Amino acid sequence: MSATAENPAAFGARAGIALAIAGAALLIAFLLMAGFGDLVEQRLAPAPGPVAAGASGFQALHDIAARTPPLRARIARDRAALVSDALLVLTPTHTTRPIDIGEIVRLRDGRPTLIILPKWSVRRIEGVATREERQRMVDAARWQAGGLLEQVAEVEFRVHEAGAYRPTGEAWLPDFAPIEQPSTIVGEAIEPLADIAGKGAIVAQVKDSATWIIADPDIANNHAMRDARNALAMMVLLRRLSADAGGAVLFDLTLHYRPGERNLVRLLFTPPFVAVTVALLAAALLAGWANAARFGPVRREARALPFGKAALIDTIAALTRAAGKAGAGGPRAAMVATERVARRLRAPAHLKDAALIAWIDARRPGFAALRARLADATHETEMVAAARALHDWRQEHA
Repeated sequence: MSATAENPAAFGARAGIALAIAGAALLIAFLLMAGFGDLVEQRLAPAPGPVAAGASGFQALHDIAARTPPLRARIARDRAALVSDALLVLTPTHTTRPIDIGEIVRLRDGRPTLIILPKWSVRRIEGVATREERQRMVDAARWQAGGLLEQVAEVEFRVHEAGAYRPTGEAWLPDFAPIEQPSTIVGEAIEPLADIAGKGAIVAQVKDSATWIIADPDIANNHAMRDARNALAMMVLLRRLSADAGGAVLFDLTLHYRPGERNLVRLLFTPPFVAVTVALLAAALLAGWANAARFGPVRREARALPFGKAALIDTIAALTRAAGKAGAGGPRAAMVATERVARRLRAPAHLKDAALIAWIDARRPGFAALRARLADATHETEMVAAARALHDWRQEHA
């Protein structure tokens, strides 16, 4: 039984091709997810801040501001848009890094900036874009230790017990609606614009800066905008803070969609390098197709020293020619030819050399001249011609 029958292939040709295609597809999918996974996650994650329609989002604040002259609200989706004289509204979450807030404030370079701090950790209810579930309040103790605003101002965060608290503010600022379980900030680095008596500031300005902080988002989020008092107070506040910018207000998205690290895979699949990637993939496919669809059986490599007498003679001739001795074989060839003719003519055994040559030439004229020509040849071409002439003479006379 053959080895092939004893050990059949694990997969057929079609199965092998299918596995190769599946492996290539999975590899490409892995590379794409490695390069663009963060972008996919952004699309699947809950909508952030100013475009979030849930109770804790700020879409209503943006929409009301956009419809309330002289305010002009728009969304900032990249860092270049942040270098503007407009009032910038930041809406960090409980996962935002303090360094990101500090970087934006430094980028603003004294331009008006309003930071609305988070209060709740929420989970979106699948299938309903406008509904979400509050899971817990943010960890104020962790903020106190690490400092969400550590690069903006030194403040203390406070979360108060359950109950409704009514904030009071500056004379120009309308009253906000009462707040359940409010969050406040206190510290010497801020000047309150609205506070809860004995509890801390709800709205405050960082001293000697154009940065303002809203400690409790429940006066500005979508749920809060259902109360006309909060909507009115927030419009007055935005108008006051954006007065130098003519009412222009920017709602930031860059905190939520921070640029990722440099990614070689993403670079390969984005212009202008995507053209090179496509060209390389096409070349690989063409090479694979050419290898799989080649014509005829596999051409095996020939042996260096083939079998057979003729092959052996050719090999000896090639080696002799390579050594530069091809023209030196004339005397030996002449001797062998003389011995063969002597045996055919039954020459006496005691005759040698010149006597034997003379004896043969006396009976078969012309032999001596042809033999001498072969013995005296000095190069390969002359020797081959003389050997052929002597061979032809033997065919006719001996």
